[in-house]
Amino acid sequence: MRKIILAAALACGMFPAAVMAQDAGSDVQISASLTGATDYVWRGVSQTDNHAAVFAAVNVGYKGFYAGAGTENVDFLGINQEYDFWAGYATAIGGVTIDAGMVRYGYVDAPVDIDTLEGKLALTVPVGKGSVTAKGMYTGNYFGSSNPALYTELSASYPLTAKLGINAAVAHQQINRSSADYTTWNAGLSYKLLPGVSASVTYYDTDITHNRLARARVVGGFTVSF
Repeated sequence: MRKIILAAALACGMFPAAVMAQDAGSDVQISASLTGATDYVWRGVSQTDNHAAVFAAVNVGYKGFYAGAGTENVDFLGINQEYDFWAGYATAIGGVTIDAGMVRYGYVDAPVDIDTLEGKLALTVPVGKGSVTAKGMYTGNYFGSSNPALYTELSASYPLTAKLGINAAVAHQQINRSSADYTTWNAGLSYKLLPGVSASVTYYDTDITHNRLARARVVGGFTVSF
């Protein structure tokens, strides 16, 4: 379960940000990224049973519209592979960036149907050299539970130097007709090693007390973008 993307990088769920390559004389932008991480943490919970993960993603953009796909390894319910599709539209109005879209999470050879579609709305406001983002994700069928769910997140990022950046987020997962609601938070550093190459280290934690996969942890990641 993920994702803009992403475990070692991306606040926003679903994948690490990639450098956009624009075709000469065209408004089409194409990007791709490959990330290795010491764990795949999604909304504060490990999806790989505390083991390493590899993420691959590709995104296509055109005049604010975007669509993409990605895949990563997981380890739960006997499932080993997850795949995701996303699409949406982002635009800036008065300095505020509005991003509305959809994300679909799918699982290869799942023993039960847990494929899920979420709607997304995010608002990003510049604050000095950095930015603050408020995001909501809603689904009417939370991973096979048939329960509606809302995920809300407030995140911020700030460049400390030309290469070093800091980011943090706090979020709440609400699941209707369930006692499984919880709060999660994270904070991390990212460093640009080369153009299109970055490393990150992120601390994750939740207020869940009964699940070892939701305990505090530090995740390292390495991303190559094309």
